[in-house]
Amino acid sequence: MGTPKIVFGAGGIGTTATGFTFTWDSPEAISDFLSKLASLGISDLDSVASYPPGNPWNTETLLGQAKAVDQNFVIDTKVAAHDGNKLNHASISASVDKSLSLLGTQRVHILYSHAPDPSTPLEETAAAYNQQYVAGRFEKLGLYNHTTEQWSDFLRICDENGYVKPSVCQNQYNALFRQDEATLLPLLRQHGVQYYAYSPLAGGFLTGKVTFASLGPPESLRRTRWEGESAFQMYVSVYDKPEMHAAIQSIHSVCQRNNLSLSEVALRWLMHHSELGAGDAIILGAKTVEQLENNLADCRKPPLPDMIVQAVEDMWTRLQG
Repeated sequence: MGTPKIVFGAGGIGTTATGFTFTWDSPEAISDFLSKLASLGISDLDSVASYPPGNPWNTETLLGQAKAVDQNFVIDTKVAAHDGNKLNHASISASVDKSLSLLGTQRVHILYSHAPDPSTPLEETAAAYNQQYVAGRFEKLGLYNHTTEQWSDFLRICDENGYVKPSVCQNQYNALFRQDEATLLPLLRQHGVQYYAYSPLAGGFLTGKVTFASLGPPESLRRTRWEGESAFQMYVSVYDKPEMHAAIQSIHSVCQRNNLSLSEVALRWLMHHSELGAGDAIILGAKTVEQLENNLADCRKPPLPDMIVQAVEDMWTRLQG
């Protein structure tokens, strides 16, 4: 079956509108970091037009200034989903124009819809993407955070009209969030669609730092998705609840008995025991080079022992109720 590749999630590059600065916030710092990525064998970047939150285009501006394309990085991006942008002809064309200009390239590898747009007919969205594809502005079409029904409808419309079909799905997928296994992944496999999994560590929840925050230093959640100005409500609402904390506590006990960290188990499970395989990818972000190196090293370790895999399965079974 093979294993998925690693793509670096570049959404954390830049500075937010409130002045909250991510780790890499200057062309010089990003250029140095890109050299580090290359040395680690990572050549794919997952970017977003609307990021950082509240300060759209800053991530792509900095990647362009750091000349990521000239350093032979493959860049994926998502159509702007801020300030009332839609998935119609005009908005898609304008977003692609700006992304290509900022990144300093004539085409991106994957162009995604950042989110479904119920105000624009799917027929118009599909036609708009096909127009961009025919113009040679992206290699593959992707959909981000779309449901099984939305995928089915989009694929049908493309088939009926001879449009380029989406061939990459990017959704949240990890040991605690496996809903796509039931209906979406079978549909995608039927159509030869690749699956790119973001939030492999559930925004850091699978490290245990949120569950066990009271046992750590007071600043343990500072500058994370879980507290203060950097808090991301989507993660808080999905994971910061009793049943998720109970799941972490149960798997943590198994990890401790086997001298494994929670994050290592989560990443090795995703690499070797999940529904991902060759052609798929894991979107791996990081706040520091050390964090990236450690997580990447875990991804490159062999499959987990059977008893650990079973513990992960038991955890998911309990979460399903």
